[in-house]
Amino acid sequence: MASVDLGAQASVKWATAPEAGPYALAVTRPDGLLLDPAPVPTGAGATTAAAFVPTMAGRYLLSWSVAGEAAYTDVLDVWPADPGFLIPLEEVATGLQLPGNVDPAKLQDLRLYLAAATPVIEDITGPMLAATKTHTAWAGDSAVMLPHLPNQILSVTVDGVPVPSYVPDLASGIVYAGNGSALQPFGSGELVITYRIGAPIIPPNIRLAARELVRFWWQGGMQGSGGGNVRSGRPEADTFTPSGFAVPRRVMELCAPNQQLGGFA
Repeated sequence: MASVDLGAQASVKWATAPEAGPYALAVTRPDGLLLDPAPVPTGAGATTAAAFVPTMAGRYLLSWSVAGEAAYTDVLDVWPADPGFLIPLEEVATGLQLPGNVDPAKLQDLRLYLAAATPVIEDITGPMLAATKTHTAWAGDSAVMLPHLPNQILSVTVDGVPVPSYVPDLASGIVYAGNGSALQPFGSGELVITYRIGAPIIPPNIRLAARELVRFWWQGGMQGSGGGNVRSGRPEADTFTPSGFAVPRRVMELCAPNQQLGGFA
């Protein structure tokens, strides 16, 4: 098992375990602390396994030992509560014409492709998934540029005190202190701007772009004779996102109505 959903039972195996135990498994959580109590291994030899329920997202280090001696390590990735999919897994599977009885392990792989497609598409379009962000800076200037293009400014504070007047320029991602007729410094202290990004509805063209990108990767990595070459054999069929990701030209064309100007992620 390479990954599991947050809150679901993780069943991990030590397929190369020696025939005789006793076995033990120490699980280091993403925060660096050991899982307590430790999972109790069952089985013997190739059937050695253990189960636990992860309570936080991230990477877990699995340290197997036998008779008190460290012997084998592995990792387990736990998906966050929101894995950041632009489109449903079923929609991607339908686009790939996968059968209804497809191997669950193959669907797990497909989820990885789907999650990986989101930052590539958003590199072209800017934020698509709706989220609340917080930007912290040191006040003193009359303008602050946010790291993302916002669609709404929720609050602006300096040292926890609300700023009474400010002017957001959503198109440029800049928040100005004061009002439209007279700009002024934000004042001294810790400036915190809370804002919303993304779209409440993923546009159909972006859904198709995500589907096409996953199909492109999937056919190259899972079905192609090269075993992982996701570049097209025709150079004119590929183009590049602002950060340099190679994508099919069709993906860029589908994203064109929502394509952002350079400088924001």
